[in-house]
Amino acid sequence: MDTTSFHRLPESIQQIVLDGLDNEVQAGLERLDTAKKNGSLAPEETEALEGDIRRAAELRNRYSPA
Repeated sequence: MDTTSFHRLPESIQQIVLDGLDNEVQAGLERLDTAKKNGSLAPEETEALEGDIRRAAELRNRYSPA
């Protein structure tokens, strides 16, 4: 994925995006942990949540400065 356009954004905007992705990953991990403890998610829901967390983390890593 070409991140050139992202890196041309002002640093403050880049940081907002990165912080948002960090928050999304953290919130997803917390929700997953709570759901696993409570057994409140179906296997499909757990799989979907894990996929969302993975995609947000991958995107966050792509946008991180080298």
